[in-house]
Amino acid sequence: MRSSNLFQKIESGESKGYLCALSFPILYYILTKELSRERSIKILEKIRIVFSVSTVDEENIDLSLTSEFKDFEDAVQYYSAVSSKVDYVITRNKKDFLTSKIPVPTPEEFLTLNV
Repeated sequence: MRSSNLFQKIESGESKGYLCALSFPILYYILTKELSRERSIKILEKIRIVFSVSTVDEENIDLSLTSEFKDFEDAVQYYSAVSSKVDYVITRNKKDFLTSKIPVPTPEEFLTLNV
């Protein structure tokens, strides 16, 4: 199983997916290293249709600044997920989410769950 299977599950409406608002500029930066601005924006528009956006606000930042997360970006992603009341934080970077109070499966692990 691959991450694309997870995207398909979200796209079909079988699961609801969220991306942190912070993810969009990060994805844009990565995409524009290989693609034109226009193509990168089109891809982000498609991603936005499929995923809801969890916000980054003062509370998320304050919690992130005082958290035990080693990586600030991970902390912001995590507290954004918490504020959206998600059931899982799905990542390939599980080792950076050891203090999470939300289950943190990889995409492959999530797809094996009966949710």
